[in-house]
Amino acid sequence: MPDSRDPDNPAQPAGPPPPGTWVLGRVRGIRLTMRFTWLPVAMLLALGFATIIGQQFPSLGGWRYVAAFAFVVAFTFSILVHELAHALMALRFGIGVTEINLGFFAAGTHIEGERKSPLEEFAVSVVGPIASLVVGGLAYFASRAFDEGVGYVALWELGIANLIVGVTNLLPGLPLDGGWVLRAIVWKLTGNMHTGTVAAAWAGRALAILVLAGPVIAEQLWGWQPSIIDFVIALLIGFFLWSGSTASLMQARLRRKLPALQVRTLARRAIAVHSGTPISEAVRMAADVQAGAVVVIDGDGRPHALVSESAVSAVAPNQRPWTTVSEVSTRIGAGHIIGVNDTGEEILATLREHPASEYLVLDAAGGVYGVLATADVERAFRAR
Repeated sequence: MPDSRDPDNPAQPAGPPPPGTWVLGRVRGIRLTMRFTWLPVAMLLALGFATIIGQQFPSLGGWRYVAAFAFVVAFTFSILVHELAHALMALRFGIGVTEINLGFFAAGTHIEGERKSPLEEFAVSVVGPIASLVVGGLAYFASRAFDEGVGYVALWELGIANLIVGVTNLLPGLPLDGGWVLRAIVWKLTGNMHTGTVAAAWAGRALAILVLAGPVIAEQLWGWQPSIIDFVIALLIGFFLWSGSTASLMQARLRRKLPALQVRTLARRAIAVHSGTPISEAVRMAADVQAGAVVVIDGDGRPHALVSESAVSAVAPNQRPWTTVSEVSTRIGAGHIIGVNDTGEEILATLREHPASEYLVLDAAGGVYGVLATADVERAFRAR
């Protein structure tokens, strides 16, 4: 089987796609997936649009269903163009992109890591809405080449929809693309990425409040009578904006703590024992040198397993002299080794990609430095 990885894209999707998705293929090494729910949602939207098209263009007759479904398919493709614009710009800056997942209400590009400068942030964020505006403009002007018919209606609807998507996504508030653009601008002006995130997150909250109040404002200013559907839509969009901006704000506060987290200061001192050592003896040896962890070594002195606190506690005290550490130890996996000089972002990446209760910490020379417990990392977060 040929290697499908793209050398220009260092981040590759690991493992099978999540349940409920189709794999459509790859572009520049980026996996393209679509949720199974696309088809029933597409059919429902096509039926809804067919009714609207029938009212606007009664001369189409039954062809309105063809025009509606053509619009839905073309709009899905335009969403892909929007997400590809983000992805390809990220790749141009050397930022890894693993996957583009398509859906009507939750399309997304999985970009790995933070942008390294305001310019990268600005370019990667703004290019998606610009792509939608370009597609919308091209579709709108292309529709003028048709007489009133299926082609005209599908292209006209596609143009209007993409113009709306482009303009909406440029609104300056997280989690919209315009929020990331605002973050880049504030980051550039202040020199502080965290300040940019906080400003864009609060702008997103302000947008959420404005959307929630939108139907009432429209009624007061222009005499427009909102329906129950209008209030429901405003509630859904407002909730999306509020929850997304709040998540970004919480993440910004979390990242502010990361530089202070260091494996060197969080790691527990460890003792090394052979696999045949009784638990009682290992506990005594650890207490004598005030160590908080036990590492099991093989005959050549190489560490190969860890003994967790919970595993020791699960053995009754009267059974510990007769139970060896090998019986309660957990083998050290490749992802369960961490460097003594790792800090916040690196610690979180290891915990996220290779979940475990404890990790072996090695010093710069490859020797055993200690053990990092996930519980200690969590306590450090809560304490700061």
